[in-house]
Amino acid sequence: MKWSHLSTFLCMAVSLGTMAQPQRDSLLAITKSPQASEATRLQATADLFLRNWIAPHQDSTLALAQRMQAMQENRRLAYYGCLVAGRVWFKRQIGDSTEAYRARAKRLIPDTLDLRDRAWLHDLEALCAMEQGDWTVSGEHFKAGLQSARAAGDKAMEVHFLLLYASTRSQTGQPVEAMEQLTKALKLAETTADSIALVGVYADLASSLLMAGDMDAGATYREKNFALAERIGRHDLLDNAYANMSFSVAENDIDLAIAYTDSAIAHARAGGNLASVQAGLAMKSRFYRTSGRYDLALESLDRAIALSPANVSENRAAYLGVSRSSLLNEMGRSKEALTLARELYARYSRSKDVSVCMWVANGLSRAEQAVGNHREAFEAYKRFVHLKDSVETEENKRGVIRKEYQYEYEKQALADSLQHASEIAIQREEVRRQKVVRNGFMGGFALVALFAGVFLTQRNRIGKEKARSEELLLNILPEEVAEELKVKGEADAKLIDQVTVLFTDFKGFTAMSETLSPKELVRDLHECFSTFDRICEEHGLEKIKTIGDAYMAAGGLPTPNTTHATDVIVAALAMRDFIAEGKERKRSAGLPFFEIRIGVHTGPVVAGIVGVKKFSYDIWGDTVNTASRMESSGEVGQVNVSEATYELVKDETGLAFTPRGKVQAKGKGEMDMYFVRRSTEQA
Repeated sequence: MKWSHLSTFLCMAVSLGTMAQPQRDSLLAITKSPQASEATRLQATADLFLRNWIAPHQDSTLALAQRMQAMQENRRLAYYGCLVAGRVWFKRQIGDSTEAYRARAKRLIPDTLDLRDRAWLHDLEALCAMEQGDWTVSGEHFKAGLQSARAAGDKAMEVHFLLLYASTRSQTGQPVEAMEQLTKALKLAETTADSIALVGVYADLASSLLMAGDMDAGATYREKNFALAERIGRHDLLDNAYANMSFSVAENDIDLAIAYTDSAIAHARAGGNLASVQAGLAMKSRFYRTSGRYDLALESLDRAIALSPANVSENRAAYLGVSRSSLLNEMGRSKEALTLARELYARYSRSKDVSVCMWVANGLSRAEQAVGNHREAFEAYKRFVHLKDSVETEENKRGVIRKEYQYEYEKQALADSLQHASEIAIQREEVRRQKVVRNGFMGGFALVALFAGVFLTQRNRIGKEKARSEELLLNILPEEVAEELKVKGEADAKLIDQVTVLFTDFKGFTAMSETLSPKELVRDLHECFSTFDRICEEHGLEKIKTIGDAYMAAGGLPTPNTTHATDVIVAALAMRDFIAEGKERKRSAGLPFFEIRIGVHTGPVVAGIVGVKKFSYDIWGDTVNTASRMESSGEVGQVNVSEATYELVKDETGLAFTPRGKVQAKGKGEMDMYFVRRSTEQA
């Protein structure tokens, strides 16, 4: 393709309107200038593409990139050709090709002081990491690119990196930080009047807010995204906008949602973006499935899967595969669904992309459950819940919404301040009254009331959120440790000379997991462990953790005391009685039931906080291991204590003991053990 033809096509691919930025206009002028050399025009076109200010057909863009790489005498131009080609292959979700161009670009990077040159390499390296599901590395490169853009004073490039960095924060379970980056991007894009950047900001804000549960704010940004994309008229912007709108109407009008999706697919085809075509077909399948048209759903999904090349990204392949397995289940083809789900889990369960791991674990759980493999279903479901918990919490959702409202309030407050500063200084109350009346007539009363409400309740909300944070922290850590953590930012590990440790374990748990559904099994565990938590609280014990169906607690920490052994034994007997009552109740009803073994030992432990995220208060030492052996060496319905604990409580009123003599304990040899009961109970 000749340069003159390609240049004409590229320039036709963008509609700037009246909001065009001087920097963008300057680059466009260079692409049309007959005085500029071919290399200069090619470089300007590459800059426009990388900044997303033009979006020509992907095949034409690859031709442009090949022409740039062919000009080997111009190292910088060949470098930018690799950047452009890598970006296109990323959009097509062909990871190996993206990586190949990244490696080539890294070899060709010009030895210049232009910070933008290196920033674009960080961009491509981040995209490669994203293809491999490594969102952490991707985020590091986007952050480095962002820093270079800021250092270069390039605000348009800064918005580009803010959006991408926000996406990595969201994917790594940091939605509040993601919202911070998005609000920064919104401020910059509004300041620079960059309409194309605003389309992306609106779309990402809509997605983040809708996921956080703020439907009204999310819908507002989605509508802004659609209106601006239509005004600009670019195929790539419109296919995303139509896709977003399809979700907004799907709840009330599935056929209209399918029509919007068809429009999204048409625009994606026009732009040569087969990855978006594939996503559109998958979305269409989802809508057909929701409306019960399963044959059409499977047909559309299979068309989407057929578009995948052999080296499609893990994220896309896993999503499409799990969707097909789930659809087959709904169609009654459970064996086919299970075969596919197991293949997907074997292939992707170790992916660096947390979303991929979640999808295949959840898909496998559902497929195993559908054929009656309850135990396998439960194990896969536990994996899914663990992953889901690592990326989504209620507090994060609230934080996202708070950040967005805070930005809107600050923006309005700033506008009011600039407009009315002098009047407020003279007669604040009168200006406030007139402003409310005037805005009411203009139809803005509701908005002013919202901002006023946010302002008036801000102090209250902060207090409530602080109290909630305190409550959550105390649910995780002992009060003394929590206070130390807040004051120092860390909590020291401590050696405590005498602590009594309790272990419980359920007999027959594996057998029950084969007869109960995962939901029923988790419900029964929750009932037992919630009661154990209450018993521990009543007797001054500290719950340490649960490990599957095992429960661990201790007395005498974090503050040492002299009653720890008695406290633990009384609590252990209460736990034993609760399980015994449940056993009789369920047996009479013909239901499966738990039976329990409890072990207790006293000795020194080291106690402290584990990790830097999701803090966990834990204890270590031989005392912990021995307490575990007391449980495993015990018998069903009995509280088995070591000689060390026995010596502390043997004279305690109300307790009776049955010596067991020397009992073999795994890894410990023979140890003296005792069954303990209340003195009013028969031996």
